[in-house]
Amino acid sequence: MNRKNVNKETLQSYISILSQMINCRTVFKYDGSTQNEFDKLYHIIDENFPLIKQKMKRYTFGSGCFFYEICGNEPHYTLCLMSHHDVVDASEDDFHATIKDGALYGRGSIDTKTPLFSELQAMEQLLQEDYDFNHLRVFIGSSNNEEVCGDGMVEAVAYFKKENIHFDLVMDEGGAITTNMIPGYKGKSAMVAIHEKSRHMYQCTTKNNNKGHGGLSPDDDQPLLRLTSFINEVNNTKIYKNQFYPEVKATFKNHASVCQFPMNLIFKHLDLFSPIVKQIMTKIPPAKAMLNTSITFTSLFAGLKTDPQIRAKDACATMFIRCIREDDLNKGLRKIKEIAQKYDVDIHLVERDYCKPSSFETKEFALVKKILNQNFPDVLVSPYLLTAGTDARRFSEIATNILRFAPIDLDEKQFKSIHGDKEHIYIENIGQCVMFYYDLIKEIGGK
Repeated sequence: MNRKNVNKETLQSYISILSQMINCRTVFKYDGSTQNEFDKLYHIIDENFPLIKQKMKRYTFGSGCFFYEICGNEPHYTLCLMSHHDVVDASEDDFHATIKDGALYGRGSIDTKTPLFSELQAMEQLLQEDYDFNHLRVFIGSSNNEEVCGDGMVEAVAYFKKENIHFDLVMDEGGAITTNMIPGYKGKSAMVAIHEKSRHMYQCTTKNNNKGHGGLSPDDDQPLLRLTSFINEVNNTKIYKNQFYPEVKATFKNHASVCQFPMNLIFKHLDLFSPIVKQIMTKIPPAKAMLNTSITFTSLFAGLKTDPQIRAKDACATMFIRCIREDDLNKGLRKIKEIAQKYDVDIHLVERDYCKPSSFETKEFALVKKILNQNFPDVLVSPYLLTAGTDARRFSEIATNILRFAPIDLDEKQFKSIHGDKEHIYIENIGQCVMFYYDLIKEIGGK
């Protein structure tokens, strides 16, 4: 089963452009000190994708989040392809694209300049061919501050809401082609995320209006002590129980037929063996995150640094909750608030960042699976739950289907290099990425 590939001359041209993009040190800073590196990247895009610049409308949101749009005369379908262009900082050497052992090394080669390049290159080639977008509306978007949960994509979504633009399919990064992802299966899996864990932040505050010297005040009520007691009880209470969500079940059941014994039997009859599988998963942090809503207290403030003898009149902690389903979150939150009442702690929502799950039983998922089967016949396609975060979560209210996947073929070394050292993509895979997006757009367009 051979994968689709491009010829060496074409692949070399791809490497040239992608290397230029990687050489830009696009690490987002709120003070704007790295803006010149982003400007270099935008110039490279303009220079190397002239038909996109000429024929597609460009939008800019915030300090550098951009979208390109092309719209046919009678659009019946709206597609959005996304990949951010900011990266996590690294050593100077990581921002000099180099080729070694059949791979292109450099920060962003995986996360996520290769997907962005591939989306743009696929569109450029379609424009070169005078592809008829009559029934299709396509957006290609990229944020400049995804790694810091910035506001670029937030502003973009606000604009799309205002203009009543609704997307039939949004495809962002998040999933990839992986090896040894599932116990008992040594093959490759295309893990297409249909959902990601959401973020909710709460401020937990308790007060005491009495003031005074720490050793002289007769009041024994200490806000800091009450708040820490509240935190301790929440941590020691099993607020959220482990459970299998549909997308997690689907991951295992989808691999049952290709796994070795006994995992094939266990995954095939997951409902029966779920207690055993849960027990195993809870001992592996990344796997445990797929089973429940997590609670983390990320900060604690009380008193005065200038005079530690003055008793704190109030204390405040930040509670960070990542949920898979908001209904579960709210049920647990009621228990948390009951505990809070015992210690006179007030809980206030600071940030709600919830995205709705998509389904793996839609024509969109089937379509992506079809293109993957055509381009990567050696890979098993499966839905799964993403425990990290992507810009795609912002689109929950204006998109029917949100899928998180980039056709990057990752081995264990590459997976560890994300946000780490020696990030790299195998050269052959670069051409495969372009072909995936090219075929995807044509399949949706019906031509």
